[in-house]
Amino acid sequence: MAHVGVLQALTEAGIPIHVIAGASVGAQVGGLFAAGVPLSDIARLWSEMGFTRVARSLLPTFPWRGWSSGEEVRRVLYPLVGDRRIEDLPLRYAAVATDLRTGEPVAITQGPLVDAIRASVSVPGLFVPAELDGRLLVDGGVVNPLPVEVARALGAEVVLAVDVLVAPHEKPLERPNVFSVLFQMATIFQKRIAYLEAQVAAPEVLITPEFGDRPPTYADVGGGVEAGYQAVQAVLPKLRELVGS
Repeated sequence: MAHVGVLQALTEAGIPIHVIAGASVGAQVGGLFAAGVPLSDIARLWSEMGFTRVARSLLPTFPWRGWSSGEEVRRVLYPLVGDRRIEDLPLRYAAVATDLRTGEPVAITQGPLVDAIRASVSVPGLFVPAELDGRLLVDGGVVNPLPVEVARALGAEVVLAVDVLVAPHEKPLERPNVFSVLFQMATIFQKRIAYLEAQVAAPEVLITPEFGDRPPTYADVGGGVEAGYQAVQAVLPKLRELVGS
């Protein structure tokens, strides 16, 4: 949801967006925006998902390869973008996924947009891996949660990197269970990778939305949009200077 607020703030400020590279949920929000879906519709999609619909999409597959086949992702996105292909979008776009066999990041820049997003959001264990162009793909956040270099490869000269990963210490673990421990472990290494990517790739601007003591969840989007919006407001002077130069 913070990504929606970021895009809203940039649009209102007249900051031009030419390239979007996203991993996981960033690929979903960014892909819909790149396809011209209004931000109000993207926000409504998330608010209407709610816990019940998310839970319904996570019914086990047989044989058991994941809690969800991923078809619910397609059913939700298809009415919004249909058969749109990435190479036909008005903005340059890449959805970042992870090759499960090699461990390499994969920037998907061609083909059906729905398939690319489906691959990039395929959280290991929750979604069955996506098969695309002979590769077995899972969530891009596993190896590249902050795809700065992908954006540059698409031609971006000024990169605004948005790190929406909640810091591990902000997630309560009062009575940890197997699922909360696994998610916390994923949070720890993804946050570490994002930090290293920011150090190495050095985006022109890096923002980390402040969610306070109530980070957004699938069941409650909370103030996610506002957090992203305010994070951009804080760096608007620098962005205007960079774009102007």
